[in-house]
Amino acid sequence: MEFGKCYKCFRPLKSCYCKYIKSFDPGVKFIILMHPKEAYKQKTGTGRLAHLSLIDSEILIGIDFTQNERLRELIADEQYFPVVLYPDENAWTAKTLASKNVLEGNKKKLLVIVVDATWFFAKKMLRLSPNLQELPKISFEGNYRSQFKFKQQPAEECVSTIESCYYLIKELQNAGLGSDEEPESLMDVFKRMVDFQLESEKERLEAGIPCRYARGDNPAAKK
Repeated sequence: MEFGKCYKCFRPLKSCYCKYIKSFDPGVKFIILMHPKEAYKQKTGTGRLAHLSLIDSEILIGIDFTQNERLRELIADEQYFPVVLYPDENAWTAKTLASKNVLEGNKKKLLVIVVDATWFFAKKMLRLSPNLQELPKISFEGNYRSQFKFKQQPAEECVSTIESCYYLIKELQNAGLGSDEEPESLMDVFKRMVDFQLESEKERLEAGIPCRYARGDNPAAKK
């Protein structure tokens, strides 16, 4: 049996997902703002898997991003049009984005900022980061349900970070934005992770060990 940790996907070597990850270029730059608990304590967080799958994506760890130099640099960079993937009554959809032509005929690249935290901490991160509040919000047109089968979401419309990226990319493609590379590899590695955790929980229950995920709460986006 292999012991130790993979320092790429941060999984134990025996359950490393790297061989299932197929990176692709979505034609969009994703910035994943990861809460410290997701970065250092959450063993099944999907933000890192999304980052490893999305070429040109970055992870920034913190809670208050007001003075984060890298984020400020990216937001100010004129080659990008920054938006925050987050629910809001005035949030744009991919179709809205296309109709406004804010990318100036693809002269600008879409910069999608994803908040990777529980619903409670995601709201706190936005509240503490006024530079994020000033940016346009983007959300989904479709009504999606999470396939995170072993974790109970706080609301049925909450989906994980990797699912959020996948659904947004699909809707952007349908609106004629981004690249035409298939994003299915995002869901492939996600489903492998879910299947592995379900099998692990089955083994734990058979051994008389309580289930760890009965009260899970790990949404990354909500319509």
